[in-house]
Amino acid sequence: MSWSRNKLLYRDAFLCTVMTFIVAGLLYFTFVNLSFLDPFENTFKDFKFTDYYYSKRFNKEQRSDKIILVNIKHADRYQLAQAVNKISAQNPRAVGLDIIFKDRKLAFTDSILKASIASNDHIVTAYFHENDSVVNSDVYFKTDNAKKGYINLNLKGQNSVIRDFIGVKGNNNEKEHAFATKLALEAGFIDESYAEKELKKPIPINYIGNKDVFLNFDIDEILEQDDIPALKDAVILMGYLGDGNTQFDIEDKHFTPLNSEWVGRAVPDTYGVVIHANILNMLAKKNLIYRVSIFPTYVLAFISCFLILVFSIRLYKRNSFVFDITEKIVQLLLSIVLLYVAILLLQANIYLSVVPIILLSLLGIEMIDYYEYLVTYLNKKFKWESHLL
Repeated sequence: MSWSRNKLLYRDAFLCTVMTFIVAGLLYFTFVNLSFLDPFENTFKDFKFTDYYYSKRFNKEQRSDKIILVNIKHADRYQLAQAVNKISAQNPRAVGLDIIFKDRKLAFTDSILKASIASNDHIVTAYFHENDSVVNSDVYFKTDNAKKGYINLNLKGQNSVIRDFIGVKGNNNEKEHAFATKLALEAGFIDESYAEKELKKPIPINYIGNKDVFLNFDIDEILEQDDIPALKDAVILMGYLGDGNTQFDIEDKHFTPLNSEWVGRAVPDTYGVVIHANILNMLAKKNLIYRVSIFPTYVLAFISCFLILVFSIRLYKRNSFVFDITEKIVQLLLSIVLLYVAILLLQANIYLSVVPIILLSLLGIEMIDYYEYLVTYLNKKFKWESHLL
């Protein structure tokens, strides 16, 4: 008799889980197809529970001291050329210019800047894709030894949070490298086979912190010093890191998981060159994050929902009053446990999208009452057996 009742319990838990997934699918379809819900949809797209992990994580031990940032501020081209020459004289592994020189300016300063770029074999320049076109520096600055990478960071739209990174696009003659990938290759942190194998699909960026996590200099400090030992054998990223008024300066700033505001982000939090530095640090350490794909995620969500329903249906059957009192407590504890597991996995470089697992498990508990109405009706019509009856 006991085995028979347990069989009914497991069957009810399974069918209630299936019902939960069907209802969730219908709710999701409604949610994404009603235009007046678009602001809410966009808000939730830009929110991940795991952002808390990055917003509170400032682990200097995981950084590479051989990745150095130089804030170019609004320096003119003569100052940039002088800074490139000073940096090159320190024998760095590579120098990345996160700058686009779209137009010609003064012939004299342009010629000096071009000569500075051409004289260093380890300089990586930047370009970016805009709609269906490619935006490069003016052809005047093209050199025979040119090495360049695309600086596009946003994969999903202007206001999206930068969480993912694609390091290599295309194949063979049409192959393109991301800016950080090209620097990692030039510095010898990775080789071409590694890039081909690991970086052709979107991978989560393993953020270690904002600009203060990295050793950084202002361009004025570079120009004022003759000898900077820290630059030797380092990878130098030259880009914009603000010009004094950091609170309201959003030039080349992006939303990232480092933002302390989880929802309703208003002001971008991280400069583009810092994001490139985080990516480069990840590649230098070969500390990539493995993303659990959609199918295994929903398999885990199904298992989680099923197990919590076995427990909840059994409690509901024994004492519905106790179930009603403890239901919200169980849901809260379940959310905390699942979120904690997701953060532990992230510490082990495994990225699990825990939101669908949490939401489906919580919805499953709410569906027990509706499932009871369904089996009561089926019992009257077809003598359907259920653990709840």
